[in-house]
Amino acid sequence: MEQKASGARFPLKLDADRNTQAEMMKAWSHFTKLVLVFAFAGLWGFAMASSARAQQALDPDTQSVLAAMSNYLGGLKNFSVEYSAVDEVVTQEGQKLQFLHSGKVIVQRPNKLYAIRTGATGSAEMFLDGKELTLYAKTANDYLQLDATTIDTAISALHKFGFEAPGADLLAAKPLDSSTADMTSGAHVGMTFIDGAQVHQLAFRGADVDWQLWVKAGSKPLPLRYVITTKAIGGAPQYTLELRNWDVTPQIGAGQFAFTPPKGAKKLDPASVKVDAIGDMTIKGE
Repeated sequence: MEQKASGARFPLKLDADRNTQAEMMKAWSHFTKLVLVFAFAGLWGFAMASSARAQQALDPDTQSVLAAMSNYLGGLKNFSVEYSAVDEVVTQEGQKLQFLHSGKVIVQRPNKLYAIRTGATGSAEMFLDGKELTLYAKTANDYLQLDATTIDTAISALHKFGFEAPGADLLAAKPLDSSTADMTSGAHVGMTFIDGAQVHQLAFRGADVDWQLWVKAGSKPLPLRYVITTKAIGGAPQYTLELRNWDVTPQIGAGQFAFTPPKGAKKLDPASVKVDAIGDMTIKGE
């Protein structure tokens, strides 16, 4: 007998077989799935593309801005950032619905990370302490732990377990690296402003997704907006991420990355958990 695991999952993605509005709202409303906490947008597991082909298809301005962002963000030892995100889903009837979530991420490279996410399903946290990765659903008081010793191995572990990890490509050691991102072409759209800051707008095409990136101009080329369009799903749903209040010298408290199970918290056995196409988790044998 199988039952739903207490918790929530992130983000909600619906496939064609389960893409009815009723199923979606049911899946979203019940806090019975464990959450991949941070809503940092993006799709981990981008299809590998040839580095030479991608670089040939990028105009010089695009390549320069993307490389500057990747090098600067990847070179930061510590940072924190607040975010808000919109996860768009398309029902079988073709109706688009948007789900909102927000939170904060704190990073200490190469092996420490904390993130909190708050949305319709409640709050959840993620802890990477250099030894293991913990996903904790606060409302359900359930947690799952996976082997991971660095941020990159944590992302890989989540992906292998079955979770999508939006935005994890911005946390990697080489953020949005042109040699591995789903990128067949790219262009510098122009300059614009976000909250008074001048930014470069970049647009990319890939095999599975199209994506846009807005990068702050100047000596700190941080990403301020990230939009991904999924081409394989009818209606082309988008994931939109807004990044704000970057702090590249954050004050990090002692124990920030350590997880101590609260009283009554239930630890889930990864071997007993299955993740389906939309991220629902089931526990076998209960």
